[in-house]
Amino acid sequence: MRGVVRLAGVVCLLLWAAPGAVLAQAELKPVEEVFPFHVEQLSSDRLVATWQIEDDHYLYRHALDFAIDDGDNEIKEVSIPDGEKHADEFFGEVEIYREVLQVHIQTTQEISAEATLRADYQGCNEPRSICYPPSTAEAGMDDAATVSVGGAAERGGGPGEQLTDLLTGGSLWAILGGFFVAGLALAFTACLYPMIPILSGLIVGAGRNGESPGTGRALWLSFLYVQAVALTYAGAGALAGLSGRAVQADLQGPVATALFSGLFVLLALAMFGLYNLQMPASVQGRLQAASSRLPGGHEVGVIAMGALSALIVGACSGPALIAALAFIGNTGEVALGAGALYVMALGMGAPLLLVGTAAGRWMPRSGPWMEAVKQAFGFVFLGVALWMASRFMPAALELAAWGMLLGGAAAWLLWRVSRAAGVAGSNRQAQGVAWVGVGVLSIAASAQFFGAATGASDPLRPWAAALGDDLAAAREQMLAEWRAVDGSNDQLDEAVAAAAEQGKATVVDVTAEWCAYCIQLEERTLPAAEVREVLDGVEKLKVDVTSMTDDNRELLESRGIYLPPAIMFFDTEGQELRDYRVVGFKGAEEFAEHARQALKRK
Repeated sequence: MRGVVRLAGVVCLLLWAAPGAVLAQAELKPVEEVFPFHVEQLSSDRLVATWQIEDDHYLYRHALDFAIDDGDNEIKEVSIPDGEKHADEFFGEVEIYREVLQVHIQTTQEISAEATLRADYQGCNEPRSICYPPSTAEAGMDDAATVSVGGAAERGGGPGEQLTDLLTGGSLWAILGGFFVAGLALAFTACLYPMIPILSGLIVGAGRNGESPGTGRALWLSFLYVQAVALTYAGAGALAGLSGRAVQADLQGPVATALFSGLFVLLALAMFGLYNLQMPASVQGRLQAASSRLPGGHEVGVIAMGALSALIVGACSGPALIAALAFIGNTGEVALGAGALYVMALGMGAPLLLVGTAAGRWMPRSGPWMEAVKQAFGFVFLGVALWMASRFMPAALELAAWGMLLGGAAAWLLWRVSRAAGVAGSNRQAQGVAWVGVGVLSIAASAQFFGAATGASDPLRPWAAALGDDLAAAREQMLAEWRAVDGSNDQLDEAVAAAAEQGKATVVDVTAEWCAYCIQLEERTLPAAEVREVLDGVEKLKVDVTSMTDDNRELLESRGIYLPPAIMFFDTEGQELRDYRVVGFKGAEEFAEHARQALKRK
């Protein structure tokens, strides 16, 4: 069959291209430049062969053929994606590929380091109606890259794959621009939200002698905070790419979370004026004096808080992060990968510059209202501390804690507005707004206590359990369908193998309670009707790495997962479909279509 294809290709070339063959041959690029070929090893018995196809060119599907030179080892399965339908003058209706083609190959045995993969192919130059002769590309395993993050983050040119291609083949300015845009998109997700009150509170605390810090100083401190976040992302990313393990994940355990939550409680107490931010070292000691500058907006303190925010608060996964980490791990080019992460973090931090500057610009200049604003941000810092600690709290306790915090804020605001009512010349409009705030906070606090008493689990929907909220009910049904698996490699392998023995495909959700995208997937995507329909009949497993135990770390590292969330698809033989792995957040419709392709469902 291969010989027939080759002969047909040669005849095609002679008949079609003969009139201009002499002139065309001199101008055509070599076939290996037009269709560069490389191989990546996904696992001990799996490869992915990739052609990068130059613009205005295409490859024929029917001309593809593969063989491996590796002793007794043979090719077991070749997975070729569907191509574009094309009416060919000589071959009739055919399938072709443009831009990029990835073919997944599984062998019967473990692939040795001395193995060589041979790939037959044929392509054409479309504008000039000229086809290259059938060609053969070869790649040895000593030249093959080992994929350490589970293959492409998206299939078929998704953002992760596009950014990976950008890193490997784009210009420096294209790389920087692409990752800045990716970071800017990340700025409007749950990944950034916790940093907004942190930076705002630092700006509020930056004033001296009860005065506002002013626009210029607020901009400077915001710039330092964003730079600290960006440099930390770049440094931590470089370490993660080289080691295969993200330092952010190691800082999400109970101890680190408790320490960071405690720090915000201390900052809140300082905002309330319970201890003096400018205490002399002789009274509080050098360590406390140094730490007491943090809420005062001191440059060193703001930089330190920015670094901690990047490591602990902003530990979010996604295609851009995974693409950069994979590039560092596969190529060893630390400078370019870390630079891409740095620019991505700058894009993510751009809105923070606006928020921080606005906080300095619109705050009252001095006087009692400035003191009130600082105290208000004391409650904000307590909210940040509670948000971090809540990942390790039972749902009822979490809602009750939010109720107490909101109730305390309402009582404080009532005290402030009652005290101001008797002061001559006080602003009646501001008092009216404050009274509205008292009412809103009181209602919100009551709702949290109601939710805690009725069995609600989400502080944003405390009425759900009592009113029979459809989304809450769907979420509860969804959670019941996903079987929890101990976060270790052995347990996961056993569960996947057991499903394969029953002829079932498996989907595995690697999640954590400290992961913002994980929560969004669990609340918005997985309970959706279209997603549950696609996953019906599939074994659904959930691996919780919230506590980051040694088993959790081993599982993440061995499977090339830097940070959750990661959703893995396994076929009915228990083999992971690495190119369909999901990292970061996907909406319900997009995820359902992705899962449908992975599971080959109509």
